[in-house]
Amino acid sequence: MLHKVSPRSSDRVAAISDQTWASIETHGEFFEAGEGDTILELAQTNQHLLIVLSGKATLVYFQGDQRQPTAIYRVPGEVLHHAGMHLEIANPFAIEAADDETRVVLIKRETVYELIGADTSFAEYLFKDLSERFFVALGYLREQRLEPLIVRLAKRILMITEHRPSIEFTQAELAEILAVTRISISKAIKSLEELGLVERGDRALMTVEREKLKAWLEDQD
Repeated sequence: MLHKVSPRSSDRVAAISDQTWASIETHGEFFEAGEGDTILELAQTNQHLLIVLSGKATLVYFQGDQRQPTAIYRVPGEVLHHAGMHLEIANPFAIEAADDETRVVLIKRETVYELIGADTSFAEYLFKDLSERFFVALGYLREQRLEPLIVRLAKRILMITEHRPSIEFTQAELAEILAVTRISISKAIKSLEELGLVERGDRALMTVEREKLKAWLEDQD
């Protein structure tokens, strides 16, 4: 359950100046959540941003009423930017704690703008974080446009099994590695199975026909 807490010394974000951090401690709201707890509801209108202080937070998208878990995580020192802070629109995803004792600080829009105006290093901190995320997202989009997921998954499996005939990864782990949803990974694995290139066994064990997989990948070029 998400609950409000007092700031503590270990919350300190090293990239933020002492003066700005002191202001955040004074004006920000600090919260702690356990794994699976919702930090931000779907479609909530936001006029603030959150900074992850400890643990890990994850974005969860929805298709209709169905949750679509993603491999998009934010870790300590990283920012959860919300379009609603600028545009006052409904948030397109939920945010959940991915670890126990995930702590975040909520900073209201007015305070954010005041801090940006008074401390250019804080502005650089926010914009650097946001720009890095844009480049990562752009990389994923380019990769997805140039190579279908099934091809990317096949290449990754081939690399992992270079010195062993099988791998033991859950669909969630593979989804995290490739930054896609578990549903997408499940469909891609099923397609590889139907092609006779991999075979799923008990638990998360997957046996790989490496030579067939290599030949199939060559045909995709």
